[in-house]
Amino acid sequence: MYKLQQTKENFVIILNNIFIPQDSANSDYQKFIQDVAENGIEIVEGPDIIEPDYATLRQTAYPSREDQLDMMYWDRVNGTNVWEETIQGIKDQYPKTITGGTTIGPVPSWVQEAADNWMFNKQLREYVAALERLEHYILSEGRPEIRENVVISTEEIWNEETGEIETIETTEEVITQTSIEPLPATVETTETNIETGETTTTTIPNPAIVQDEAERTAAQEVVDSTPQAIIDSLS
Repeated sequence: MYKLQQTKENFVIILNNIFIPQDSANSDYQKFIQDVAENGIEIVEGPDIIEPDYATLRQTAYPSREDQLDMMYWDRVNGTNVWEETIQGIKDQYPKTITGGTTIGPVPSWVQEAADNWMFNKQLREYVAALERLEHYILSEGRPEIRENVVISTEEIWNEETGEIETIETTEEVITQTSIEPLPATVETTETNIETGETTTTTIPNPAIVQDEAERTAAQEVVDSTPQAIIDSLS
């Protein structure tokens, strides 16, 4: 459970009596935000709010000693009760029923905002990585050869009929993607019995294809579960 403590400048996060500054460059702070993103805001307790008791409130509100003596002097001179009324007004404002105490304040909004931002960036990275994985050719299908005509040179000539300069391009067919044969669906494995020396050959699904299909399935699940807002951010 993380505990927040407010300072004059910002906040300090406390975990197991370790003080973590509110600093995005601090690794412990980064772990704090990650924990909130993955486990929810419930793992954070807001800062303590100290409510002063009546004595503290009165002490703060009372005029200074010099001002009170001045009030008493002029009360005697003018026959007034300014000092008494002032003191009684403060006591009435802060009765002894105000006992003070400590309450827990709400978790500030910046915690959830930072956690949401962390989760957004995490999902964005995973989405991009999944797309890149799906772009790889399927091992069981192989990859065809692709040829394209590319311009290898240009020449400008004068066309006497049109009276204009024309650009003549020379193209050449080149291989832009080499072919890769599909992997065999199965492979044979041979095991030798240490005691008898006999060997046994077994046909099994090609491990490379099995892994390729598992990785592609996982990548597709990431793509399908990615929020639209993250997909739109790449546009």
